[in-house]
Amino acid sequence: MLELNEKGFLNGHTPFSALLAFVNVLLSCVNGVGNIALSNENSANESTVPGTKINHQYSKSFEFENDFNYYIHNYVHPELKYFSFLRPLNEMQIAFLFSKYHWHFESFRSCNVGSKNDEWCGSCPKCLFTYLILSPFIKKKTLDNIFKKDLLNDQDLTGILLELSGVSEVKPFECVGTIKEVQSAVNNLKSNESYTLGKSILLNLNDNQIDKNIGIKELLSEFNNHNNLPESFLRIIKKAIDD
Repeated sequence: MLELNEKGFLNGHTPFSALLAFVNVLLSCVNGVGNIALSNENSANESTVPGTKINHQYSKSFEFENDFNYYIHNYVHPELKYFSFLRPLNEMQIAFLFSKYHWHFESFRSCNVGSKNDEWCGSCPKCLFTYLILSPFIKKKTLDNIFKKDLLNDQDLTGILLELSGVSEVKPFECVGTIKEVQSAVNNLKSNESYTLGKSILLNLNDNQIDKNIGIKELLSEFNNHNNLPESFLRIIKKAIDD
C-alpha cells in the first residue's frame, strides 16, 4: 500500500476497506474487543455499472460484510461482530444528520484527490456528490465556503454530473451515493433559484433525464433492515433519525 501511494495511487482506488477489516480483526483479538463497527451506509450496495454486480465499493457493501462475518466466525472467532453502524441509512439521511454539526463543516473531508493536502480538490466525483447531497440542508453560501468555490458553476464537472445522476451508462468509480439520491438532490436544486441562476451545470440535464418523482422526503423516511447491527446499536441509530 505504501509503495502504491508513492507511485501516486489513491487509497480510495484500492480495496482499502477490506485491508482495514483484516487489521481490525487482528487488533480486536489482541485487545479483547468484541465489536468492529464501521461507517458504511446502505448506498454503498449499488452497482457502479448498472445492471451488473460490478461495484467499486464492494468492500463497503453489505455483501462483503456478510462474507467477512462468515470468514471470521468460521476461521477466527465465533463471537466477533463486524458490522456497519450506518448500514440502515442512505446518504441523504447521513447528510441530514451531519448538517446539524456545523462546527465540523470546515474540517470534514471526503476527497481522495485532496486527502494528502487535507483539502477538497473541487474537481472529482466525491466532491461534487458531497456538494449535491448536502445542498438540501446547508445554505449555498456555506457550501461554497466549504469547497472554496461553487461546484455547480464549473462546466468541467458536467460529465461527472451526468455519471452521478445516471444519465451516463456508468457511475464514477468512486465511493459515491446512489443515482436515486443524486436525482432527488437535483430535483430539489432545480426548484431553488439561488442554484439554477447563471451557468449552472444543472441546466445541462434535460427534464426527461431525471425522475421528477424522486423526492427527499421519501429518502429521509427509509430504514434499511438488512443490517448486522446488535439491538443496542439499532436503538441509537433509530433515535437519531426520529429526532
